[in-house]
Amino acid sequence: MSISTPFLNHEHYYVGDVPLVFEKVCTTPEDYATWKDVQHCLNNPWNYHVEILDKDSNKVHLETATETWLNSIHPKKDKIFERVNNHDTFVIGMYGHHNRYCDELLDTIEKTFGIHCDIHLYGATGKGSKSFNIHWDQPSNFIMQIIGETHWKVYNERCSTLIKHGEFIFNGDESFLGDPIMDVVLTPGDMIYIPSRSYHCAHPSKNARLSMSIPLWHGLDIPQSDRTEYSLTNIKV
Repeated sequence: MSISTPFLNHEHYYVGDVPLVFEKVCTTPEDYATWKDVQHCLNNPWNYHVEILDKDSNKVHLETATETWLNSIHPKKDKIFERVNNHDTFVIGMYGHHNRYCDELLDTIEKTFGIHCDIHLYGATGKGSKSFNIHWDQPSNFIMQIIGETHWKVYNERCSTLIKHGEFIFNGDESFLGDPIMDVVLTPGDMIYIPSRSYHCAHPSKNARLSMSIPLWHGLDIPQSDRTEYSLTNIKV
């Protein structure tokens, strides 16, 4: 792997389960994703889960099309690129198998902690983009900056496990949560850990940016992904 792995040390997570910063864990973050990779994903929305956020941090309802041979419905590519080229934020899910660097990283994390994980790309091609408002996620997350900068705030408060995801939409009043216990700007190669159900938000930089989020799921009653790179060994010419 092209990444150092202090974030895999179990001792970081025994007590407290607080947000953590790991500076410059990767010297070549674009091994994982480049603008060329982003363009490929957006041009193949039937292979990835693509979402767009508008300038008010709301998910955009994109017009859809049907891919005949795949029997699938997906956002229209021209509508995706219209938004992305207008500097709206894009989210690309199901990215974990995109290249060998991604698979190797996820395989290591999954085997280290006995969990399931994937990669979601978040980014925008220019200034004026917005990310999600203050919210919490069910899984814990590792987030690494690939290109540009992102300002992150993570709060001490968490949502109770009694509350289902999506049941409570935070009104955006930061005073309700108090001061953040993490207030940091990530640059390429930096990583943060955000514990499960911790309130957090990202404030994008003015310029193009790209980051990858790795949701960490425990307790799924399914086998872990087979991330082995197999070879053809019996080709008869």
